[in-house]
Amino acid sequence: MIDDFTTEEEQGTIYESFSDVALCTLAVALLLVTLLAINITQNLSVEINRNTFSGGVMRPSLHLECTVPNFSATTADEFALERALFGDGPYVAVHLFSPSLALIATDVREGGTVALGEDQTFAQQQDLSLHQFMQLAPGIDPGSFKAEGQPTALLLPSILDKQMVYEPNDPAGYRVNADRRLTKRMLSQIWPIYANPTFPTRRPDEYSHARTRIFVEAQTSGEEHFIIIGHTAYKLPDALEDGSLAWLGGFSSGLTETIFLGETWSDAALRSNKRIEFFEQAGFTDCAADYREYVFPISDYPELAPMRQTLIQLGYSEADAARRARNAVVQQRASVALLEGEFSENKGRFFPPLLAYPDAWAAYIKNGQQIESEPPAWFYHEFLDKLGFDRLTIKRSAR
Repeated sequence: MIDDFTTEEEQGTIYESFSDVALCTLAVALLLVTLLAINITQNLSVEINRNTFSGGVMRPSLHLECTVPNFSATTADEFALERALFGDGPYVAVHLFSPSLALIATDVREGGTVALGEDQTFAQQQDLSLHQFMQLAPGIDPGSFKAEGQPTALLLPSILDKQMVYEPNDPAGYRVNADRRLTKRMLSQIWPIYANPTFPTRRPDEYSHARTRIFVEAQTSGEEHFIIIGHTAYKLPDALEDGSLAWLGGFSSGLTETIFLGETWSDAALRSNKRIEFFEQAGFTDCAADYREYVFPISDYPELAPMRQTLIQLGYSEADAARRARNAVVQQRASVALLEGEFSENKGRFFPPLLAYPDAWAAYIKNGQQIESEPPAWFYHEFLDKLGFDRLTIKRSAR
């Protein structure tokens, strides 16, 4: 009966009335979300990059400086190798700092670096030879944009003036001042974008579409995990614990893309690896040949003999002595060229393959991006999460 229905509706509880309102509200909300989704998909096609990661909120930065140490002035045992190989000869060192270490005042006490401010903490630094920095550099694309009509780098170079204490355990230990001009020269020679003045900008829209990119590969050796940037391998988690990867903290930015190029491999018996195989198949034969000699050298060079013999006398094996002697000669050549302003015309004598053949390296990167390999599980929690590069990026293309 109608009266029965009326009675039942009038006797309904507040909970029933609220449920009706909530249900109607939910239905309207779902309708609005559906309409919004339809409107978005009509204009954009959104895809997730499965091998590209980002993170952070600041503009990416690299904190560094160069020094020119005289190893013959050192006395510590830890520099015995450098004293034997380089003595007072030309040697350029590149120091990469974590953002925290770069931005606070520090001092050296009792063999260690300490913060002068109360309750301040910092990550460490990585000290490289110029040759080692050239091995790392191909794995980093600074990115660029135009400011006041001129191309400039997105990755901000923060050149420091910290005095390097080479022998911190000795109060009178050897110290070297930073060389700002040399650092600027080095940056402009390895990354030509820094040859142009870096214009200051306060408008993020000027560089919002530019990206700094770090190209990373993974390698597993038994139970050990490594990431490869350029020609440089970092063992995890050791490289994060000892501070040698702390400089990457400055790259933590929504404008940085960490691009995974897949897992790599190497076979000494075949004198080949993943990169050499690609360069051969893609027609970059000169690059493949130089890369093979770079990684698996068989040629002998008479000028290496004295240095190799010195290393053998210090206890190194024949193979290790030959490798270290090669690296030392390259370091000497690069240092002399940079210090004398003759780097550009001599770079063929000391550039590692990925710097010497940028077209081949660009093709390798493009191929790795197209494959979109899924990183191994350890790559996420041992590397990306630790440095804050934990966001997948998206690809947008207008329909």
